[in-house]
Amino acid sequence: KNVNKFSHARFCNICFCFVNKNMDTINVAKYLLVLESLKLAEDDAELDKRKQASRSKQLLEHNLEVLRKFTPNNNNVLIDKTVSTLNASWLENELLLHPIRVTSDDKALCYVVYMHYILLEIMNNINFNSEAKEDLLSTRHISLCIEAVQDLANYALHGQLHTTFYETNVFKCENAKENSGSNYQLLLVSIEVFEHFLKIKQLHLANAMEAVMRDYMAAIFSLRLAHATQDCSLQDQTLKVLQNKLNHIWLYVSKVEYLRNIMLLKSIPHAPADLQRQLHQELIQKLLSKDGFTTLVATLHTAQGAESRGMGVNRAPLSDKQIFEIIANIVAFRGHTQRAQSTLIRQIFKFLDICLLNQSAMIDCMGAGLLSLRRLYDLSSVNKTQISELIANNFANFSKPTDVLSGLIVLEHKELSLLIAVQYQLFCSSTVECLPSELLIPYLPLLLQMYHNMPEGFLQKKQLASIITRCLHNRTLVELQQIITKLYKQTFDNDWQQLHPRVVIYPNVEQTQLTVKIASSETKQDLSPSLALPELLMNADHHLLTYRVFMILLEQMSNILDDDTVGQHEAQIELLQTEDELITFLNSKYPVKVEILLSLNTLIAHQPLKSQITENTTDFLRFLRTLLQKRLNKRNITSCNDQQTEAMDQTLHILLTLTQELLEQTQMPETYRDLVPALQQLHGQTPNQLIKARINCLLTLLNGEFKTNAAQQASVFNAARTLIESAESHLQVYGIQMLLDLLRKRDSVTLANAHLLIALALSTLKNKESYTFLNCVRLFVGLVHVMEAEVLETLADEYLSDQAQMDYRLVVGEAMLKVSHELGPLCYKYKDTLLNCFMHGARSPLNEFRMSSFANLAQLTRILCYQVHKFFQELLDLIDCELSTGKYLPAKRAATLVLSELLEGIDNLVDFEDMLLPIYRVLKVIEADENTDSRMRQHAANGLKALTEKCKKFLFPEMQLQKEIRIFGINEASNKSGNAKGHILELN
Repeated sequence: KNVNKFSHARFCNICFCFVNKNMDTINVAKYLLVLESLKLAEDDAELDKRKQASRSKQLLEHNLEVLRKFTPNNNNVLIDKTVSTLNASWLENELLLHPIRVTSDDKALCYVVYMHYILLEIMNNINFNSEAKEDLLSTRHISLCIEAVQDLANYALHGQLHTTFYETNVFKCENAKENSGSNYQLLLVSIEVFEHFLKIKQLHLANAMEAVMRDYMAAIFSLRLAHATQDCSLQDQTLKVLQNKLNHIWLYVSKVEYLRNIMLLKSIPHAPADLQRQLHQELIQKLLSKDGFTTLVATLHTAQGAESRGMGVNRAPLSDKQIFEIIANIVAFRGHTQRAQSTLIRQIFKFLDICLLNQSAMIDCMGAGLLSLRRLYDLSSVNKTQISELIANNFANFSKPTDVLSGLIVLEHKELSLLIAVQYQLFCSSTVECLPSELLIPYLPLLLQMYHNMPEGFLQKKQLASIITRCLHNRTLVELQQIITKLYKQTFDNDWQQLHPRVVIYPNVEQTQLTVKIASSETKQDLSPSLALPELLMNADHHLLTYRVFMILLEQMSNILDDDTVGQHEAQIELLQTEDELITFLNSKYPVKVEILLSLNTLIAHQPLKSQITENTTDFLRFLRTLLQKRLNKRNITSCNDQQTEAMDQTLHILLTLTQELLEQTQMPETYRDLVPALQQLHGQTPNQLIKARINCLLTLLNGEFKTNAAQQASVFNAARTLIESAESHLQVYGIQMLLDLLRKRDSVTLANAHLLIALALSTLKNKESYTFLNCVRLFVGLVHVMEAEVLETLADEYLSDQAQMDYRLVVGEAMLKVSHELGPLCYKYKDTLLNCFMHGARSPLNEFRMSSFANLAQLTRILCYQVHKFFQELLDLIDCELSTGKYLPAKRAATLVLSELLEGIDNLVDFEDMLLPIYRVLKVIEADENTDSRMRQHAANGLKALTEKCKKFLFPEMQLQKEIRIFGINEASNKSGNAKGHILELN
């Protein structure tokens, strides 16, 4: 009867399939043929609702007629077959108590019964997981099955919901209004049937099951609502099964779709309290499960796309900030239990890690986590404690590592970057609310030490700087003063954290990655956090914070100098007997003053600080007057010790230098004129030449000879300084030459600014142009005649600084060597600084730096060969270690050169006889080994040749002509004999 609906060829193909395949395949082909003959409903936007309803009714009648022709069984038989196929005991028990009643007049329910049976037959007899050729289903048939499932869901699920659900546009259904009521027993069967469908992955192509999933979940909540309102009665086992079906969707189908549908259901207006309670419990339960918060963010962040795909919600798109507010309101709800809030806090921290690890996909969602975390932080003190503990756990590896085995890797580069990036987002994000920066106060010493030990050029160092600056900038003046005092005195509270002495941040050879390791027990590193603060402030843009810190340091220095207990304590100690006494003595006498002086000396070179002082002249002048008066009063106090006076002079010199620079940049000297009497009095009392030179410059600016700012800037020194601070290399070189001329002429202004010249020279030394930095080396050579110790110590610190770039450190080493050559044998006074510097560099893990240190040692030992006895054994051990274990050939060549140059510098072999044999043996082995590098052999041969020549000269000295000059006739007895001729002087 139905053959006339298909072409003859198609009918022959179907018949061929009937003959060649088994009975199951025949049934599948038969039911696929049935689906092809159906006219499935499609939404037509051009038709109004009334015409669409009429069209849907016509299609339903046509489809039901086709189904009855292909499957002549009545409804009850088909229901029994469907239930038997489903094989669900809970469903059978439920239907025994409440049988399904479907009349033939109810066309929609009849259509549902028929389609249940046919689609189950198709799905059960097709192996969707098989890749065998005979089991593959064509794309056309898969699309046909998807359309059939969607059409069935429209009648079986969407049309049988509780009446409450139809109050929203999402579930609006014209067919539902015509039905007298929902058939909940048949809806139970439909839920079980669609569970089978949703497990088939092929049906989820192109989000085809979104609407089906929504109707499926709505059907489950409809049954639970009907049971709560006593519209139907369900067994406890049935309620548990329905809950398990929801859990299955969450775990195995789609978490995002699940939460999206829950949110849609919660949007139903005037929903009964029972439904709201069920939805809220379901949302919270899933939110607290694994990855619940991440799923919630993904759900709402992609909601706009879902709406654009026709989810039935027509509204203006929400901004990211509005979405974040919605998420924060859900998460930080006061009705949540404390356990739920704790779980959400842990999930948010994990979510932030995921966002940073997948920045391309999730970085835009991070604001939701940050805002939610801040709202949870404000809810209760318990949450504040938990968040503080989680932050403490992040830094525990730095302050209290679990193991301290040498070489143990604490954090890899990826872990370190993630940790710092998370803290940066928590406290420095500007787009959403952040955590209060007061949480970071106990970690300021640790953060400053990490910043100080981290090399330049890494993003992590910039992020640390932002974190520290944010924390300090948000403090009140009193709080900031307390923090600075604790940092410099290192009197920390019990909860404050410091970097473990053996935890070191190492860069790799390429300077691209950082690794946190446990150093050896012999490793010593400077862990004073106050050393990093000036560097951080000068690189930051918070100039007001820099000014506040500068004034606090000045006040601290003044308070320390006023404290006379130092001198009394010093006088009481005649012999330091215990380690505690030694530590107390040193802490009371040196470190705080030295560190504050170093910080002040560093900050005065910061140009924005000078601008801030110019705007706040009153406070600065008041402090300068006070310090001048104290210094003058010290001359009349017998209890004042020399160490206090020296520290005060250093502080005063810094302030006078800063005052001079401020006067050179401003046209308001009248404000400073009341300083003249005190400066003149101090000039007559102090023996410090630097202070005298500075006072002379100040008096020139403040007395009647004061000229305008333009005239002062026209001075030779300022012109040279302006040139050297320019960006052009040729101008910098010209400025260097001008400064060298001024140094040779002993210009008073130049000598008074010698410390400033060192800072300028160090800055210029970083220039990549060889023409510039080679001339800058000449400037250091000129400065060494003015400030020997300061130049060498500054260069040594820069050379050993792990934070500096490799090229810069190598140039600094060259400058040190040139300065040593300039001093010649006089550099023996600084041999400890020079030798310790280069020997420390010879132990460096960086190959190029180690090679440079050995090469510099070779030149230095030639100059200081007469002092070699004191460090020969350590030097020989270094060379032997490099030659035996080193793998970098240039470094081994440089180590060989050290011995060769040492022999070149020896004058008297007798004084070095105990060292000649070890040197000879080492060089002889290198020179005789043919497999050794040719250059190493050449260095060894040169050294042996020099030794041979010196031995020959010692053993076989050459005969030398001696000149003797004699003068006759002076103090000799006069010749009395007459025959003797008289002296030539007596001829006249």
